[in-house]
Amino acid sequence: MTPARRLTLNLTVATAVLAAFAAVCVVLFGSLKGWDWPKTWQYRELLFQGWKTTILLSLGSLVGSTVVGVLLLLGQRSGLWALKWPCRLFLEFVRETPLLVQLLVGYFVIFAPLLSRTLDGWGWDDKLVIGILLLSLFSGAYLGEILRGGVDSIPRAQWDSARAVGFRTGQVYRHVIFPQALRRVLPAVAGQFVSLIKDSSLLSVIGVQEFAYQAKAYTAKTYGGLEAYVPLAVGYLLLTVPIAWLSHRLERRYRDET
Repeated sequence: MTPARRLTLNLTVATAVLAAFAAVCVVLFGSLKGWDWPKTWQYRELLFQGWKTTILLSLGSLVGSTVVGVLLLLGQRSGLWALKWPCRLFLEFVRETPLLVQLLVGYFVIFAPLLSRTLDGWGWDDKLVIGILLLSLFSGAYLGEILRGGVDSIPRAQWDSARAVGFRTGQVYRHVIFPQALRRVLPAVAGQFVSLIKDSSLLSVIGVQEFAYQAKAYTAKTYGGLEAYVPLAVGYLLLTVPIAWLSHRLERRYRDET
């Protein structure tokens, strides 16, 4: 197939898909009555403030979960059983209990009594900081298992070769193991990061005024319908699509290098 014909075919298929999607949207949204978009625009600051909070939650949790995941990976691979088994028990507890329960117990029973006064004294929002911490622990447990699977998949010969040329343990991980493991687990890591951003909506149960919280506040104030949830979906897409796009770019880059 010539490049010109391939381009024509792609444009035709893309046009047909967009037309079908537009038709579905017209049918679905046309059946809903009572849209009040001017009222939604009046409360744009409320929704935008919630979106900014979600961005802050997401960035903080992505960094925190990465740190927790790497620490759990190293802890599980430690030769000290006093370090290895607590990490293993923590992973099993987090993965086998609901996030909602972890947020409620973690905030009201554990972290709020210990940290709220200190954080308030520093001028920080205790709910926001504790929410980031809880999300980091939750997602970090899953990320630790993903990374462990990637590291364990590296052949033993790679470890022996790295040590044979004089690499210390830290250098082996940094220069040999992690680059190869990352290529193998990149799709799973990207999926976990996307899930983390969406899971931030559950922090409304502890009073964090993030995007979903403000959308509910809008509907409570205006008795509106679904006007707040369309921007809600778009707002989350603006956060998750770049992660998926970056993941695909990195996958192609690593594939081309090999």
